[in-house]
Amino acid sequence: MTLCTTSNPSISNETTEEMTCNAQSIDKALVARRFAHARDTYGSEARVQQQVAEKMLRLLTAHACTSATAPDGNGDRQQPRNAALSFRHIAEFGCGTGCYSRLLLRTLQPETLLLNDLCPEMEECIHDLLTGGGRLPCAPQAGNASGVLYDADVELYSAETPSESTKVPSENAKVPSENAKVPSENTKVPSENTKVPLYGSSPATTAVSFLPCDAETLDFPQGTDLITSCSTLQWFADTERFFARCHRFLSDGGILAFSTFGKKNMREIHTLTGHGLEYLSLDNLKVLLSPRFEILYAEEEIVSLSFGTPLEVLRHLKQTGVTGTEKRVWTRGRLQSFCDEYIRMCGNDDRSVSLTYHPIYVIARKRER
Repeated sequence: MTLCTTSNPSISNETTEEMTCNAQSIDKALVARRFAHARDTYGSEARVQQQVAEKMLRLLTAHACTSATAPDGNGDRQQPRNAALSFRHIAEFGCGTGCYSRLLLRTLQPETLLLNDLCPEMEECIHDLLTGGGRLPCAPQAGNASGVLYDADVELYSAETPSESTKVPSENAKVPSENAKVPSENTKVPSENTKVPLYGSSPATTAVSFLPCDAETLDFPQGTDLITSCSTLQWFADTERFFARCHRFLSDGGILAFSTFGKKNMREIHTLTGHGLEYLSLDNLKVLLSPRFEILYAEEEIVSLSFGTPLEVLRHLKQTGVTGTEKRVWTRGRLQSFCDEYIRMCGNDDRSVSLTYHPIYVIARKRER
């Protein structure tokens, strides 16, 4: 499987595009089952989605983190020293197996991170983020050449007291001399509950939680600084209503950042089967966002994956879970017809075939109403 990307802020040749019906009927239970079944293969097969997640984070730190800072005295926005200064409270809907979640956690280091997914089974995939409160690595301190500041497996603040078998100094152990200075009676000593940092700094922590439910009905924590997602919004039944909910729960000047897929996504499958999602165009999304959000950045691109055979395409779709709305039964005759038509329509000289993805990236800031 090979990948080819073409980026363009305006792929469509049409200057205007008729607004499609925003609401679509989606069997969420079927979608959840398909993605749950694919959770063990998604990480290795979802190459495009992983690429999209990495790009989404780059765009987020380049455009949204700057916009989230306060203006300086000259009316310009000050640049933050690091991205973590911009977002204290983050919510990610449609976290899936946690690819984008890990990027958010390591790069932005928020105080709280709420992860949401339609599939309760996804908690298995992100369990490592939830265990221990989502502990993050600290930046190396001066004088520590190795850069290792703490061992995440060592419990720093609730160590057990020595047992009876604990070794004690032998009779030959050196003891302080008579001239050794000892603390005065007024010297303050740490209490039993004092937390002692390792290497002079306590580890940065993020409170990470997981809430399985339909994100379209989710009440995000009030005052969330960033609501974000990758490759999820196309599964929503009423995008406009969801945008309104995000506006309600975001903090003043909060950011909504997401990637989704456009109308050319998997066009080969739609052409051959007549089945697929009702994707919104970038223009559609802008129209839905504009009453409540200021669009800071928007981009779309075409990504083409190459497969050896049409059967490999079907296997790819199944292993990524994106067949969530497909209910047809594949008989041997129908499968053969599909393969023959796929090769005839978009096959190469070596009989390999391609599959089109159409990622869209949007970063928007909450308007005050």
